[in-house]
Amino acid sequence: MEKEDIKQVLLQILELQLEYQLKAIRQLQGKPDDEPILPSRRGRRRQSLVDLCLKILTEEGKPLHVNELTQLLRQRFGRLTDRDTLSSALAKKARRGILLRQSAPATFTLIDSKEDHHEKT
Repeated sequence: MEKEDIKQVLLQILELQLEYQLKAIRQLQGKPDDEPILPSRRGRRRQSLVDLCLKILTEEGKPLHVNELTQLLRQRFGRLTDRDTLSSALAKKARRGILLRQSAPATFTLIDSKEDHHEKT
């Protein structure tokens, strides 16, 4: 076995060990097992928080308060963010009319959602 191969095997073992330790810690904290471990970012462009919020709003199909969005970002994507920072970024897009709008204070929905069609008719 080559030196580089041995190194890779050892790194994989260490990675597995850390994943099991993290899982054990989460169980002790009472967190759900399905909570994502932060995904590896090998060669991928990290999606912005706004992009991920748009994805969540599309999947949920209803307006969501910024508190719900921050919670879903953490649960689904392992992304932590400040509520005020996220609200500011989403409000900026909403003011410009880019993909979403503010339907209530600190609550956002997609522009072409079913709710918008009902309001127009």
